[in-house]
Amino acid sequence: MDEQAIRDIVRQAVARHMGPSAPAPAAGAPAVNVQPPRPAAQDPSHFLYDGLVNVTDACVIEPATTCDHCGYCKSHGH
Repeated sequence: MDEQAIRDIVRQAVARHMGPSAPAPAAGAPAVNVQPPRPAAQDPSHFLYDGLVNVTDACVIEPATTCDHCGYCKSHGH
């Protein structure tokens, strides 16, 4: 199997995954789907969990320091 055959297989797999609305790349052009970046407030890594409640003044992540309510312990840390 040569490189072009592998590229064709990958393009077909991507087309199946993306559905019929995926634009076909121009002849000879690499198939790149560029999405605009989402604002940080909409990115799931910035969501805060409501279930974690710190009942002390100590930080959940660094217990030797005082909690400053940054929310890092309630998120995925991004």
